[in-house]
Amino acid sequence: MKLLESSRFEAINASLCFETGDCKIVGRIESYSCKMVGSDKRLFKSMNAEAGGGPNDLQALSPPQSALISQSPKPCVTSP
Repeated sequence: MKLLESSRFEAINASLCFETGDCKIVGRIESYSCKMVGSDKRLFKSMNAEAGGGPNDLQALSPPQSALISQSPKPCVTSP
């Protein structure tokens, strides 16, 4: 993953940091890409080599698109 710089987030981050009496609150919003960068790729390959699996053995982390479509609400049709 790679940190994606955003001037919009920096403006929000400035307002998320404030002091209240004896406490200092530091809030931050960050965005990251989901594409693997060089170090992530090397780690992925070394972990796969240790586990003995190949890239085709990976499982999806999100449900398939067909499952999302089948769970969507059906339109209600009524006749007068």
